[in-house]
Amino acid sequence: MEWWKHGKLEEPVSEREAIQKRLKRSVKTQKQSDQKAFFRLMLQGQVKKALTIVDHASDIGGKHDIATDIKKKLKEKHPKAAELKQSAIIDKPETKTERVICENITQDDITSINSSGSGGPTQIDMDTWSGMICSKSYGTQPKMLADEITALAKRLATDTIPHDYISTLLACRLVPLKKKDNGIRPVDVSECSRRIIGKTITGLLKEDIIHAVHCRHVRDWNRA
Repeated sequence: MEWWKHGKLEEPVSEREAIQKRLKRSVKTQKQSDQKAFFRLMLQGQVKKALTIVDHASDIGGKHDIATDIKKKLKEKHPKAAELKQSAIIDKPETKTERVICENITQDDITSINSSGSGGPTQIDMDTWSGMICSKSYGTQPKMLADEITALAKRLATDTIPHDYISTLLACRLVPLKKKDNGIRPVDVSECSRRIIGKTITGLLKEDIIHAVHCRHVRDWNRA
């Protein structure tokens, strides 16, 4: 007010501009932080935690209840796949991983995967899976289950399996997020068993993947 009384307008204007710039920067940083947190939680399958973030995001307003009209809109957003066009395939020698490498997948690799989150269509979350393959309360059953998952991981990594045979494993649960305009943003959540196998194989072939995509800077694969 003293500046204003004495006609010194540059000082208060400059001060306000500095404050506004910091406020804009803070809002932008918070938005970017929310987006990163949302994507991280969705990749981990932690849908409920992710929804607590998007509830106050700029264009998301919670989750739609599953109703007939919502199911119809979800189907419209996921049409049947078109036939493959040969022109879209890059004519390049296939990068082959020797079968013996994937034979190194062990039961310990399966049981040591650090992950969390909700489940896919079966609704079996990661905490339940961890109990089923790691708990000592069920005698030899967890070890047997872990052995079967290990064998499945090896086969998926080394053999060409028809999609129809593993369609259930690859199925995802669609979560219809609600946009502020009442639109739908579909997000899928895969089965925990698929995530366990995927992380195990990715961890084993980490160096091969880095070489194949020519990526020098790779973050922690266990968080992917």
